Amino acid sequence: MLCQFDITEWADYVRDLVWPLQRRRMQAHLRRGCPKCSSNQEWLSRFAEVCAGLAIDNASKHAEQPIKAVPSQNQPRPMPALKRVWAILRYDSLNDCQSAGMRSGQPICRYLLFQAGNYSVDVRFEREKQSATLVLTGQIANRTDPKTPLAHAPVMLFSDSRELIRCLTNTFGEFQFEYFPQPDLHLRVPLETTGQELQVTLSDRRTFEIASLTF
Repeated sequence: MLCQFDITEWADYVRDLVWPLQRRRMQAHLRRGCPKCSSNQEWLSRFAEVCAGLAIDNASKHAEQPIKAVPSQNQPRPMPALKRVWAILRYDSLNDCQSAGMRSGQPICRYLLFQAGNYSVDVRFEREKQSATLVLTGQIANRTDPKTPLAHAPVMLFSDSRELIRCLTNTFGEFQFEYFPQPDLHLRVPLETTGQELQVTLSDRRTFEIASLTF
């Protein structure tokens, strides 16, 4: 059976972010018994339930401050030596079958899931047609203690050895950047309390060339 919907669409489906007509189409596709889409819908539903539990457990009386990415001043503050933990890619939506009948006006998305020691890092790239910039949205979670989100941690986006931009995770371990596509992208997440620095390779020069064609 041909997969009609990709992982990003199922992520929106389980969070009730799709239009009613799209939801009916996706429900009909599930009823036809597509094993890949059924599997994606099931594990994403479980993931959404965990995130919902985190939102309840960590609800604050004050409104959550918006995520604000600020350009680097190229003068990083001194940090103690941290043990680098390299992330392992566990999932890439580019390896999925492509959606049938995708409209040219739709935004182009790519979803990646990494494991770095005791942490998971999920990342989503999105770009509207004709836009020169990409939006990178992600979330960092502690796999051994999922009810304790990684809040207010610095996340830095690098191209090779040059820092492009940085921000702090919000209460739920989420972060977001908007940037112009560049090669050799990676994230660095220093965790001073654990003495570690997570490093997540998003693209090397070869995959950047491929991604440029894809995006």
